[in-house]
Amino acid sequence: MTFFIWSQFAIVCIAGAMSPGPSLAIVIRNNVNFNRLAGILTSIGHGIGIGVYATLAVLGLGLILQTNQTIFIIIQIIGLILLFLFGLMFIFQKNTQDKKEEKQNQLNSFVQGFTIAIINPKILIWFTAVYSQFIVIDASFYFNSILVLTASLIDAIWYIIVSILVTGYGLKNLLIKKKLMIQKTTGIVLIIISLMLLYRII
Repeated sequence: MTFFIWSQFAIVCIAGAMSPGPSLAIVIRNNVNFNRLAGILTSIGHGIGIGVYATLAVLGLGLILQTNQTIFIIIQIIGLILLFLFGLMFIFQKNTQDKKEEKQNQLNSFVQGFTIAIINPKILIWFTAVYSQFIVIDASFYFNSILVLTASLIDAIWYIIVSILVTGYGLKNLLIKKKLMIQKTTGIVLIIISLMLLYRII
């Protein structure tokens, strides 16, 4: 994997991690209601949950690529369309209040972070869309591990940064206030990346 291809993949992962949603809400909640350590543990749990979905996406797409390249090309095209639609959705989606299940409030911070990632089936769709653009038929274990670890670490590191900022500099209100702008910026980035990937395919 070249640095340019990896950087494209990393940018998409960063855009996905920074997209406001229930995960951000649960991280901020645990920081505010408990302490910084609770927020960091939530972040690590969420990153591991992302790693689980990333592994499933890599294994599934790798198997399809080895058995039927036509199906894989179709998945690639569908993946690009999904990335583009995610971008449009982020741009035009209204700023709604995030909801979380009350039953999760009794779980510890790490499990909360892991759970909020695992219970969201959209994450698997997201990774299928993203990974279909980067995985190759002769991918080594090292190559696939880089894909999984990049997604997992970027997600965990982003939410750890959020935890430090919220508890250290009181940026909770700023993050909430700028949520819509962050969401729209994320959408624009996803659309640009999807068009760049389309150019690479054709």
